[in-house]
Amino acid sequence: MKAIFLNVYDRDLNFLGVIDSYSSLRWRRKYFEAGEFELNINPTANNYRLLKADNIIVRSDLTENDEFGIIDSWKFKEDKEKVTITVYGRFGLFLLNRRIIKNRINYRGTYIGGFRKLLTTMRPFSKLDITNSDIVSGSVDFQCTYKNVYTYHEKLSKASNIGGKIVLDLENKRYKYVNYVGKDRTEDQKVNTRYEFSEDKSNLDTTEHTYSRKNMITDVLVGGAGEDTNRIMRTVTNVTADTHDFDIREAFVDAKNESNKDLSAAEYNAILDDLGKEKLTDPTETFEATVHSTDYRKYWDLGDIVNIKKESWSMTKKQRITEVEEVIEKGKHDVIPTYGNPIAETFNND
Repeated sequence: MKAIFLNVYDRDLNFLGVIDSYSSLRWRRKYFEAGEFELNINPTANNYRLLKADNIIVRSDLTENDEFGIIDSWKFKEDKEKVTITVYGRFGLFLLNRRIIKNRINYRGTYIGGFRKLLTTMRPFSKLDITNSDIVSGSVDFQCTYKNVYTYHEKLSKASNIGGKIVLDLENKRYKYVNYVGKDRTEDQKVNTRYEFSEDKSNLDTTEHTYSRKNMITDVLVGGAGEDTNRIMRTVTNVTADTHDFDIREAFVDAKNESNKDLSAAEYNAILDDLGKEKLTDPTETFEATVHSTDYRKYWDLGDIVNIKKESWSMTKKQRITEVEEVIEKGKHDVIPTYGNPIAETFNND
């Protein structure tokens, strides 16, 4: 395994030094969210010098178009005269968590335009460039005020299946926001090289499949303004005539504090319906596997849709790779993808 060094910069992207030795590095990329890292290093004078909040971590094996880490915390631990340092942080996109939308946004257009409307309306970061994109996306209509920019960005991302990240332009000491889309690598298309994780391909090591209906909600009753028989009630449901009664799971949303003043009946009902839709919850299902790292970034990457086959479990699925965690420790480099539903979430304006 080729050694991976960590180049460290300050937040103005001035080079500070290199971390060339560490006990372990956990580097977790996420498609819809900002990734995160955890670094265990020795207490050397050089490492102490480089430990500062908002310093930038850049892996030596990655390009400037890849994510970087921002230090946000660290922990010193002494155990029997041995001192260890653990450094924690998030990837560049998490800078958006430092901003809120202070002025109302009324937007109707493409999702790609919606991302840019969100970022250009917030208080700017002086070194952040919002790049153009030729990604073709669907349409969205939303209003938002006083929302956290990062949280709303995640909402748009999950509804559009479009990823976003902030990368570096080290030569010009700038940050760049970009969008990207994972590739379909299933047999449903003929453009991209197909890829499959399966026992037959011998590229699955440890595997874990979790399915839960514990928090599933199919039918929501929303109570709005009014009292007793005069109370405005709305029902939002996924239930059809063919739904088995065991599969019906009901919940109530108390929206009495939602005022209907100066709103038409249709406008108020739409607000209550949106609150009900937010409560609807599908079963949760995840599949994790430790896989052979030689294929990562070469034949598959974060955001791609791939075939998953676990023959001994009689399981075959098409899943999007929503997270990829790398663990570099003691000469080993494990890659652990997490898979999710390739279908975009329903966008509910709030």
